Amino acid sequence: MKKLLTLFLCLSICSCKQTSEEKPSLTYFIATDLHYLSDTLIGKDNQIYIKENLTSDGRVFEYDNQIIDALIDEVNNSTTNYLMLTGDLTLNGEKQSHIDLANKLKKANCKVLVIPGNHDILNYNARSYFDDYFQYISPISYDEFKEIYQDFGYKDAYSYDETSLSYIYQTSDNTWALMLDSNMSKYNYEAGMTLVGGMIEENTYKWIEENLKYAKENNIQVTSFMHHNLLVHNELFKTSYTLYNNQDIIDLLIKYNVKINFSGHLHIQSIKNYTNENNEIYDISGVSVLDYGNRYGILNFYEKELEYISKPINLSKYVNNFASYSFNVFYKEYYNKSVNKNIYKYGDQGETITDFIAKVNCYYFDGNYNEINALKIQNPELYELIKNDSEYVNSILNVENKNQHYLKISK
Repeated sequence: MKKLLTLFLCLSICSCKQTSEEKPSLTYFIATDLHYLSDTLIGKDNQIYIKENLTSDGRVFEYDNQIIDALIDEVNNSTTNYLMLTGDLTLNGEKQSHIDLANKLKKANCKVLVIPGNHDILNYNARSYFDDYFQYISPISYDEFKEIYQDFGYKDAYSYDETSLSYIYQTSDNTWALMLDSNMSKYNYEAGMTLVGGMIEENTYKWIEENLKYAKENNIQVTSFMHHNLLVHNELFKTSYTLYNNQDIIDLLIKYNVKINFSGHLHIQSIKNYTNENNEIYDISGVSVLDYGNRYGILNFYEKELEYISKPINLSKYVNNFASYSFNVFYKEYYNKSVNKNIYKYGDQGETITDFIAKVNCYYFDGNYNEINALKIQNPELYELIKNDSEYVNSILNVENKNQHYLKISK
């Protein structure tokens, strides 16, 4: 019996060693929602408008340059083959922001592939900010987007969709990146507003199916990328965040053996899966690089498996204690907006309750469900008191205890 146990342990160790030493045949880095704003569009002496006051949702806009530079450093210090950016490249589609971002991306030592988000094209809110006022400026068109980013997927794509900014990029002999334009920006002027939601239109659907059929027949592994979520990550934010016709696209991708889709838009780190009979697809929603967590993803291709890992961007070269700073910014935005309401509702416990929920909110966006469940265990009475505080609080408190930063599946 002892010999059998020794043999079993030896085989286990050898098996683990072989797995750990296997090198990926291909690696993608994935980031989303950069929301970059060119410094040239902001007056140096502007006292009313500064980057740290761009929004009230906790994004660290004041470090957008450093975050993008640090992301490119991560790329250049790795052996990754591709960097995929899944939309909302700019704050509101300002042409100069796109041009400056493209110049930054040229510094990456790997191939960069981009798709637009709902903020990037024909945006009504494109502005410059000088001398205590803002001024509306012309947003870029579809053709301008394609021209600015021609070196980032559009110039040498394997196949283009003629009715959107979708394309397929051949990333190796037997792998494709299906880069999907899920935005409805072409209808902004007709609607008189910047549309937030997304869908895949009929002509694009037909183009996708035609290419996926070829890929399946030729044993080509396809991974898809889009700005809007393929699956619902929070029922409260289904409208305008999940594709309006998501079930059609889910069924199409599953039919042709697409295993993973990457999305953004929602700004939360979340992994969801959908099963149809014996087939399964995952939608990995990435946190915005500007929101707490400040993460990017890594997809490794092995002989029989796909492995996903999310990592915080390392900004130590640019900013001291950045993780703590980003946490505090995100925490304070929620705390300051909620504390008075909670004092009115809960009296003397209002500040304590707000502190608790603000921390949970940070961990929810970062996909750190272990910390959320740890807080619940450490504060059982507080949890019981607030678990039904609101639909949103309930949704971020009662998360499944699943890892949102790691996934390994069979090809």
